[in-house]
Amino acid sequence: MQIAFSNGEIRYKVEGQGPVIVFLHGHMESAKIWKQYSCKLSNRFRVIRINLPGHGKSSVFGEVHSMEFMADTVRAVLEAEKVEKALLVGHSMGGYVALAFAETFPDKVRGLVLFSSISFADTKERQNDRERAIKAADAHKMKYITSVIPNLFFERSGAKASKRIFKLVKIAAKQPKEGIIAAIRGMRDRADRTKMLKNAKYPILFIAGQDDFLIPLERIEEMHRQVPNAKLVVIEQCGHAGFIEQEKECFTAIQEFAYEKVL
Repeated sequence: MQIAFSNGEIRYKVEGQGPVIVFLHGHMESAKIWKQYSCKLSNRFRVIRINLPGHGKSSVFGEVHSMEFMADTVRAVLEAEKVEKALLVGHSMGGYVALAFAETFPDKVRGLVLFSSISFADTKERQNDRERAIKAADAHKMKYITSVIPNLFFERSGAKASKRIFKLVKIAAKQPKEGIIAAIRGMRDRADRTKMLKNAKYPILFIAGQDDFLIPLERIEEMHRQVPNAKLVVIEQCGHAGFIEQEKECFTAIQEFAYEKVL
Protein backbone atom coordinates (compact mmCIF):
# COMPACT_ATOMS: atom_id res chain seq x y z
CA MET A 1 0.00 0.00 0.00
CA GLN A 2 1.06 3.59 -0.40
CA ILE A 3 0.07 7.13 0.47
CA ALA A 4 1.09 10.45 -1.02
CA PHE A 5 3.21 12.51 1.35
CA SER A 6 4.81 15.90 0.70
CA ASN A 7 6.47 15.61 -2.73
CA GLY A 8 6.63 11.81 -2.74
CA GLU A 9 5.05 8.68 -1.30
CA ILE A 10 5.34 6.29 1.63
CA ARG A 11 4.95 2.53 1.14
CA TYR A 12 3.69 0.17 3.83
CA LYS A 13 2.06 -3.22 4.52
CA VAL A 14 -1.00 -4.05 6.61
CA GLU A 15 -1.94 -7.52 7.88
CA GLY A 16 -4.53 -8.81 10.33
CA GLN A 17 -7.25 -7.32 12.52
CA GLY A 18 -7.33 -6.12 16.12
CA PRO A 19 -5.28 -3.72 18.23
CA VAL A 20 -2.60 -2.06 16.10
CA ILE A 21 1.15 -2.74 16.21
CA VAL A 22 3.39 -0.54 14.07
CA PHE A 23 6.84 -1.90 13.18
CA LEU A 24 9.58 0.59 12.25
CA HIS A 25 12.82 -0.72 10.77
CA GLY A 26 16.36 0.55 11.27
CA HIS A 27 18.82 2.30 9.00
CA MET A 28 19.34 0.61 5.59
CA GLU A 29 16.63 -1.92 6.46
CA SER A 30 13.04 -2.07 5.24
CA ALA A 31 9.60 -3.31 6.24
CA LYS A 32 10.68 -6.74 4.99
CA ILE A 33 12.65 -7.42 8.17
CA TRP A 34 9.39 -7.66 10.11
CA LYS A 35 7.62 -10.08 7.76
CA GLN A 36 7.87 -13.13 10.02
CA TYR A 37 6.82 -11.10 13.06
CA SER A 38 3.77 -9.83 11.19
CA CYS A 39 2.79 -13.32 10.04
CA LYS A 40 2.82 -14.58 13.62
CA LEU A 41 1.09 -11.58 15.20
CA SER A 42 -1.57 -10.84 12.60
CA ASN A 43 -3.92 -13.49 14.02
CA ARG A 44 -4.45 -11.26 17.09
CA PHE A 45 -3.32 -7.82 15.94
CA ARG A 46 -3.52 -5.46 13.00
CA VAL A 47 0.14 -5.12 12.02
CA ILE A 48 1.42 -2.15 10.01
CA ARG A 49 4.97 -2.30 8.62
CA ILE A 50 6.17 1.04 7.29
CA ASN A 51 9.02 1.76 4.89
CA LEU A 52 10.50 4.95 6.29
CA PRO A 53 11.63 7.75 3.92
CA GLY A 54 14.48 6.68 1.66
CA HIS A 55 13.97 3.01 2.53
CA GLY A 56 12.10 0.23 0.79
CA LYS A 57 10.30 1.96 -2.05
CA SER A 58 9.39 5.06 -0.06
CA SER A 59 10.60 8.33 -1.54
CA VAL A 60 13.66 10.36 -0.67
CA PHE A 61 12.34 13.77 0.37
CA GLY A 62 15.46 15.84 0.89
CA GLU A 63 19.06 15.97 2.05
CA VAL A 64 18.07 15.40 5.69
CA HIS A 65 15.39 13.04 6.97
CA SER A 66 14.99 14.18 10.56
CA MET A 67 13.45 11.84 13.09
CA GLU A 68 10.58 14.31 13.42
CA PHE A 69 9.98 14.26 9.66
CA MET A 70 9.98 10.46 9.63
CA ALA A 71 7.61 10.45 12.61
CA ASP A 72 5.22 12.63 10.62
CA THR A 73 5.17 10.02 7.84
CA VAL A 74 4.15 7.45 10.47
CA ARG A 75 1.39 9.80 11.61
CA ALA A 76 0.21 10.14 8.00
CA VAL A 77 0.02 6.35 7.55
CA LEU A 78 -1.95 5.94 10.78
CA GLU A 79 -4.37 8.66 9.74
CA ALA A 80 -4.83 7.02 6.33
CA GLU A 81 -5.56 3.72 8.09
CA LYS A 82 -7.87 5.45 10.63
CA VAL A 83 -5.75 4.25 13.58
CA GLU A 84 -6.26 6.15 16.84
CA LYS A 85 -3.67 4.37 19.00
CA ALA A 86 -0.87 1.90 18.37
CA LEU A 87 1.96 -0.01 19.99
CA LEU A 88 5.15 1.14 18.27
CA VAL A 89 8.10 -1.22 17.83
CA GLY A 90 11.25 0.46 16.54
CA HIS A 91 14.57 -1.15 15.74
CA SER A 92 17.62 1.13 16.06
CA MET A 93 16.78 4.18 13.89
CA GLY A 94 13.16 3.03 13.96
CA GLY A 95 13.32 3.46 17.73
CA TYR A 96 14.50 7.05 17.28
CA VAL A 97 11.55 7.65 14.97
CA ALA A 98 9.16 6.03 17.46
CA LEU A 99 10.50 8.34 20.19
CA ALA A 100 9.97 11.40 18.00
CA PHE A 101 6.44 10.18 17.24
CA ALA A 102 5.72 9.60 20.95
CA GLU A 103 6.91 13.10 21.82
CA THR A 104 4.77 14.77 19.15
CA PHE A 105 1.72 12.51 19.28
CA PRO A 106 1.66 11.00 22.81
CA ASP A 107 -2.10 10.38 22.71
CA LYS A 108 -1.62 8.02 19.77
CA VAL A 109 0.82 5.75 21.65
CA ARG A 110 -0.51 2.63 23.36
CA GLY A 111 2.99 1.36 24.16
CA LEU A 112 6.60 1.63 23.01
CA VAL A 113 9.27 -0.97 22.28
CA LEU A 114 12.83 0.28 21.77
CA PHE A 115 14.68 -2.58 20.10
CA SER A 116 18.47 -2.08 20.11
CA SER A 117 17.78 1.64 20.36
CA ILE A 118 18.34 4.42 22.90
CA SER A 119 16.71 7.69 23.93
CA PHE A 120 20.02 9.56 24.20
CA ALA A 121 21.26 12.00 21.56
CA ASP A 122 24.51 11.27 19.74
CA THR A 123 27.67 12.11 21.61
CA LYS A 124 30.17 14.38 19.84
CA GLU A 125 32.28 11.32 19.08
CA ARG A 126 29.30 9.53 17.58
CA GLN A 127 28.41 12.59 15.51
CA ASN A 128 31.93 12.51 14.10
CA ASP A 129 31.40 8.85 13.24
CA ARG A 130 28.24 9.84 11.37
CA GLU A 131 30.20 12.41 9.35
CA ARG A 132 32.70 9.74 8.33
CA ALA A 133 29.80 7.43 7.44
CA ILE A 134 28.27 10.10 5.20
CA LYS A 135 31.55 10.51 3.33
CA ALA A 136 31.98 6.75 3.00
CA ALA A 137 28.44 6.18 1.72
CA ASP A 138 28.74 9.06 -0.72
CA ALA A 139 32.06 7.80 -2.07
CA HIS A 140 31.05 4.15 -2.52
CA LYS A 141 27.63 2.98 -1.37
CA MET A 142 28.20 -0.78 -1.64
CA LYS A 143 31.60 -0.64 0.04
CA TYR A 144 29.98 1.26 2.90
CA ILE A 145 27.10 -1.22 3.17
CA THR A 146 29.34 -4.28 3.19
CA SER A 147 31.57 -2.74 5.85
CA VAL A 148 28.66 -1.88 8.16
CA ILE A 149 26.26 -4.83 7.95
CA PRO A 150 28.56 -7.53 9.46
CA ASN A 151 28.95 -5.35 12.58
CA LEU A 152 25.22 -5.77 13.26
CA PHE A 153 25.77 -9.39 14.28
CA PHE A 154 27.31 -11.24 17.20
CA GLU A 155 28.09 -14.24 14.98
CA ARG A 156 29.94 -13.08 11.86
CA SER A 157 31.45 -16.28 10.45
CA GLY A 158 30.03 -19.55 9.15
CA ALA A 159 27.28 -20.39 6.69
CA LYS A 160 24.38 -19.25 8.88
CA ALA A 161 26.03 -15.90 9.62
CA SER A 162 26.89 -15.36 5.96
CA LYS A 163 23.27 -15.97 4.98
CA ARG A 164 22.01 -13.45 7.53
CA ILE A 165 24.56 -10.85 6.48
CA PHE A 166 23.73 -11.32 2.80
CA LYS A 167 20.02 -10.93 3.54
CA LEU A 168 20.55 -7.47 5.05
CA VAL A 169 23.13 -6.46 2.45
CA LYS A 170 20.60 -7.29 -0.26
CA ILE A 171 17.98 -5.07 1.40
CA ALA A 172 20.44 -2.23 1.96
CA ALA A 173 21.73 -2.40 -1.62
CA LYS A 174 18.29 -1.41 -2.87
CA GLN A 175 18.29 1.83 -0.87
CA PRO A 176 19.29 4.95 -2.83
CA LYS A 177 22.50 6.56 -1.67
CA GLU A 178 20.64 9.82 -1.05
CA GLY A 179 18.22 8.07 1.33
CA ILE A 180 21.03 6.42 3.26
CA ILE A 181 22.81 9.74 3.74
CA ALA A 182 19.64 11.68 4.60
CA ALA A 183 18.91 9.18 7.38
CA ILE A 184 22.46 9.39 8.77
CA ARG A 185 22.13 13.18 8.98
CA GLY A 186 18.80 12.81 10.75
CA MET A 187 20.24 10.40 13.33
CA ARG A 188 23.24 12.68 13.85
CA ASP A 189 21.00 15.64 14.68
CA ARG A 190 18.34 13.90 16.78
CA ALA A 191 17.29 15.20 20.20
CA ASP A 192 17.68 13.51 23.57
CA ARG A 193 14.27 12.13 24.59
CA THR A 194 15.15 10.46 27.90
CA LYS A 195 13.19 13.00 29.95
CA MET A 196 10.13 12.34 27.81
CA LEU A 197 10.40 8.61 28.49
CA LYS A 198 10.64 9.23 32.23
CA ASN A 199 7.29 11.00 32.12
CA ALA A 200 5.57 8.61 29.71
CA LYS A 201 2.14 7.31 30.68
CA TYR A 202 2.28 4.25 28.41
CA PRO A 203 4.17 0.94 28.97
CA ILE A 204 7.74 0.71 27.64
CA LEU A 205 9.95 -2.25 26.73
CA PHE A 206 13.69 -2.16 26.00
CA ILE A 207 15.20 -5.09 24.09
CA ALA A 208 19.00 -5.27 24.08
CA GLY A 209 21.52 -7.61 22.51
CA GLN A 210 24.08 -8.69 25.10
CA ASP A 211 26.82 -8.40 22.48
CA ASP A 212 25.63 -5.36 20.52
CA PHE A 213 28.66 -3.70 18.90
CA LEU A 214 26.82 -0.53 17.82
CA ILE A 215 24.82 0.21 20.97
CA PRO A 216 26.58 -1.52 23.88
CA LEU A 217 24.42 -3.09 26.56
CA GLU A 218 25.88 -0.62 29.08
CA ARG A 219 24.20 2.28 27.26
CA ILE A 220 20.80 0.60 27.32
CA GLU A 221 21.25 -0.29 30.98
CA GLU A 222 22.08 3.37 31.64
CA MET A 223 18.88 4.39 29.90
CA HIS A 224 16.93 1.79 31.90
CA ARG A 225 18.27 3.23 35.16
CA GLN A 226 16.85 6.60 34.14
CA VAL A 227 13.53 5.07 33.05
CA PRO A 228 13.06 2.46 35.80
CA ASN A 229 9.39 1.83 35.04
CA ALA A 230 10.35 0.35 31.67
CA LYS A 231 10.94 -3.37 31.25
CA LEU A 232 14.36 -4.52 30.01
CA VAL A 233 14.93 -7.81 28.19
CA VAL A 234 18.54 -8.78 27.39
CA ILE A 235 19.06 -11.35 24.63
CA GLU A 236 22.19 -13.51 24.95
CA GLN A 237 24.57 -14.18 22.03
CA CYS A 238 22.91 -11.37 20.17
CA GLY A 239 24.25 -8.33 18.37
CA HIS A 240 22.43 -5.29 16.97
CA ALA A 241 20.28 -7.26 14.52
CA GLY A 242 18.53 -9.43 17.07
CA PHE A 243 15.34 -9.45 14.98
CA ILE A 244 17.09 -11.93 12.68
CA GLU A 245 19.98 -13.34 14.74
CA GLN A 246 17.83 -14.36 17.71
CA GLU A 247 14.43 -14.09 16.10
CA LYS A 248 12.59 -16.50 18.42
CA GLU A 249 13.72 -14.83 21.65
CA CYS A 250 13.12 -11.32 20.34
CA PHE A 251 9.71 -12.20 18.95
CA THR A 252 8.70 -13.78 22.25
CA ALA A 253 9.67 -10.62 24.15
CA ILE A 254 7.55 -8.46 21.84
CA GLN A 255 4.62 -10.88 21.79
CA GLU A 256 4.49 -11.21 25.58
CA PHE A 257 4.68 -7.44 26.00
CA ALA A 258 1.92 -6.91 23.44
CA TYR A 259 -0.31 -9.56 25.00
CA GLU A 260 0.17 -8.12 28.47
CA LYS A 261 -0.06 -4.41 27.65
CA VAL A 262 -2.21 -4.15 24.52
CA LEU A 263 -4.76 -6.98 24.37
